[in-house]
Amino acid sequence: MKNKLFASIPSIVFGALIAIAPHTFAYVCKVEKMPMACHWTAQAEIGVGALIAVLGVIALFVAPQIRIGLNVAAVLGALLAIAVPTVLIGVCPGAMMHCHMVARPTLIVLGVLTIIFAAIGIWLDSRPAKRA
Repeated sequence: MKNKLFASIPSIVFGALIAIAPHTFAYVCKVEKMPMACHWTAQAEIGVGALIAVLGVIALFVAPQIRIGLNVAAVLGALLAIAVPTVLIGVCPGAMMHCHMVARPTLIVLGVLTIIFAAIGIWLDSRPAKRA
């Protein structure tokens, strides 16, 4: 039971945080007339974060072998969450802009934490079961 919760709850939490961060506490630049890169990064992170969260919800109801696969998918989603603000879409180029100073590092940290917790979940689910 502990493995199931540890393999799924972090994905749900970090996925939700990745989805909402660019729109709330790690907000990106406001759209005036023409959206900048940070706007599109925020939009993409909604989908990436929702995907990671859904994988975590599904992991609550499946066997350990399937949870391993779901956690591998969560790792890949977290890598995508890191790649969106860094290499795929990016953020505003101004070093003093909020999206550059706060949103990008926040998304990177959330992605790395997701990878770490998913890797631990994979390790826990791949261990042989203890016999009483």
